[in-house]
Amino acid sequence: MLFEKIELEAGEVILKVVRKHWFVITAEILGVLFFALFPLFGGFVLLLIPNLLPLETLHLDTHLPIILFGISFWLLFTLLSAFMIWTHYFLDLWAITDRRIIVIDQIHFFNRKVSSFRLERLQDIKAQVVGIIPTLLGFGTVHVHTAGNGEDNFASTGLPEPRELQALIQKATDERLKSLHGAAAQAIID
Repeated sequence: MLFEKIELEAGEVILKVVRKHWFVITAEILGVLFFALFPLFGGFVLLLIPNLLPLETLHLDTHLPIILFGISFWLLFTLLSAFMIWTHYFLDLWAITDRRIIVIDQIHFFNRKVSSFRLERLQDIKAQVVGIIPTLLGFGTVHVHTAGNGEDNFASTGLPEPRELQALIQKATDERLKSLHGAAAQAIID
């Protein structure tokens, strides 16, 4: 899997790997399926309303290859869109470890952004669930703000159980800070 290729520090443990909620990819794939069936609906409408396109004006020997090419191009475009949606779903993920958060964002087919920040730099984390369907199915947006400039802020939409994810990150941050402060206090004593 993709998260197995993440290089971890010595002793670092992955607490959770999160991808977008299943409803997000299902809704997007259903939209692509609707667009894939659009030529079929268009042809059905043309057959139902004979005055819109009289069949006598169609010369099947010349027009049929053009129509089939257009339909094939349309289906190829929608299939490419479906693969792009699946690629984004599979390759976009958050990996929460006991020391940092790693965010992998697949921007295009050949453009991936991998970001990470240490938990001790965490300033604020906010979970947001807006709408009826996200509330019923339990997905939403997680915003993470770090110490530093604005480029170090992360936000992902469609993550499952954002409040539980917020609690997990907050707990891991608290434990990380406690271990760092304990190590610093021990170094002062020694």
